[in-house]
Formats: sequence, structure tokens, C-alpha cells
Amino acid sequence: MKKRMICVMVCLMAAICLLFCACGGGKDSKEGSTQPSAETSGHTFVYKDTKMVMKAEAAPVLATLGDAKSYTEAASCAFDGLDKTYYYGSFYLYTYPDGDIDRINMVVLCDDTVATAEGISIGDSKDKVESIYGADSYNGVNAYVLNSGETSLTIIMENDQVSSIQYAAVFD
Repeated sequence: MKKRMICVMVCLMAAICLLFCACGGGKDSKEGSTQPSAETSGHTFVYKDTKMVMKAEAAPVLATLGDAKSYTEAASCAFDGLDKTYYYGSFYLYTYPDGDIDRINMVVLCDDTVATAEGISIGDSKDKVESIYGADSYNGVNAYVLNSGETSLTIIMENDQVSSIQYAAVFD
């Protein structure tokens, strides 16, 4: 129960972060955008051989993942259309509208059954995070923030243990 409550709290924090990030501005869907490749997008989350690249078209990923355990949607404050949230048990996948298609905006890991490509999962120690990502990525407050290409990987710490891992699209 405690694990579920922590996940819910972390996901609420992620949703708030998403709201502030998305509402801060975004590319007008009328301008169009190209689908990024894994090589140019930066950090990529992989679940059961399914790559989730930020800003990539969501439909193929959603089809591969299958039915979500839950789904919600809300009017987007940064784009024309609906922001959508899919919950798959171990992670949340957030999308944003880009014209007629949805794109991946954020993935939030919820438990220790999933990990980054480098092997970091919820519950891992600060020492393990620093051994993989380095101490320079620490933001001085409570997280390691790693920006690469169009993706920000944020590893949130609580009591020197990983409490949340978030992949998010970066918008200029």
C-alpha cells in the first residue's frame, strides 16, 4: 500500500510538472513537426523491447503495449486537442496532440520492475545513480537531471534513494 501511495504521489508531482512544462509553451501544431529518431531524441525508455522516444508518434507504441490499465484525458493547455495519460502498472505514458496525431510527451516509472537503459530503478541508492550518471547531474535539491537531445531524464531522490524516474520531452 505504501508503495502504491508513493507512486500516486510521484505521478501527481509528474503531472504537475507536465502541466507547468507543457503550459510554458510548445510548438504550434500548425507548424508541423517531424518524428524524432532514437538517435536524435536523447534518452529513450524501453519496456519489453518497445522503445518510447519523446516526441515520437504514440500510436505505434500504444498498439505494441496493448490495453492500458487505465486511461484519462484532458484538454491541453499548450496544444490544440487532448493530453492523454495511459497507465501500464509499472509506468505512466503521457501524450500530447500534434495536429491529427498524438506524440509521446512523458514517461514516469512507478516501481522497481522497470529501469532506465543504464539499470537505474526506483529504490536504488544515490551512490548507484552517481556511479552511472555522475555527481555533476545532481541539481542540488532532490534530483539528477540529464538532458540529451529532445529529452530530459529526471531521477528524483528521497532519503538518498530513487523515488521517481521521469523521461520528458523538451520544448524550446
